[in-house]
Amino acid sequence: MTFLEQVPLYPLAPLLFAAATALFLLQMARHLRIFAAAQPVVVTDQPESRLRSMFVYSIAQVRMFRDLGPGLMHAAIFWGFVVLIIGTADRVTFGLVHATLAWPFDGWLWRLLQPVQNLLGVAVLGAVGYALFRRMVVRPRRLTLSRDGLTILLLIAGVVVFELLAEAFRIGRFGDPDAAWAVVANPVGMALASVLPAWVMEAGYVLSFWGSIAIVCFFLVYLPRSKHLHIVTAIFNALFRKVQPRGALPAMDLEAESARFGVKTIDDLGWKDLLDGFTCTECGRCQDACPAWATGKPLNPKTMIMGLREMTVDAEK
Repeated sequence: MTFLEQVPLYPLAPLLFAAATALFLLQMARHLRIFAAAQPVVVTDQPESRLRSMFVYSIAQVRMFRDLGPGLMHAAIFWGFVVLIIGTADRVTFGLVHATLAWPFDGWLWRLLQPVQNLLGVAVLGAVGYALFRRMVVRPRRLTLSRDGLTILLLIAGVVVFELLAEAFRIGRFGDPDAAWAVVANPVGMALASVLPAWVMEAGYVLSFWGSIAIVCFFLVYLPRSKHLHIVTAIFNALFRKVQPRGALPAMDLEAESARFGVKTIDDLGWKDLLDGFTCTECGRCQDACPAWATGKPLNPKTMIMGLREMTVDAEK
């Protein structure tokens, strides 16, 4: 009997995940319909520069490290969450991820993934703690304290805790030939097994398993309406970024009868402008760099881009 077969009603897990994914895609389709109605933007020029930007700014997140503390926090949360989700993906695919990664190199790829997942899980919890402390205690002026931001941080922490606990309870109760590679879950599981009866270990495994699945499914449904949709849009925003010299103005045909100048409604914006709104992380760095805001003027680039996102969402209704 496999570990997954120890979970009551396990076949429901892939079905729940599929339903959550479908709801995620339906909400994304609503966003894309508004994008399709926006003004066209050329993004096929300079492909090498665009691919380089995608890697540097989205995958490597180089710009985030200009502010080292928050940059490390963001990188730990992002990459730790991505790597830990591999475990959830394995559970909702009937162990397909494990079977795939355990096949090459005589299983070494999967073994090496275990300590990376465990250590990044601890890093994510530390980063989430730092993020909560920064938002709730330090409260930099540039940050916006919102229910959405706190919700996402707690969801991420919940996924990590349940993932690590599920692995710890599983190893402690059922054993695992590769348990030594789980450098966090293995000692925790052994410690729990030494003080808890078998039925509690099994119940802990089942509850942690379903807790992880439930949070991930909720996260998928919630994400399209959250500012944290930037974890999906950022890679595309970097790929489609403006590669023309700064300050360059688009050519306009002043004689055309149908020429449109300026922006009056959302229909006058390009789809890339709308994508910018959904990629905003509300970090406030643009606010800190704005000379008008620094001199006490009401102009605030952060609230402008946040307003653009809200206007786009309102247009979908």
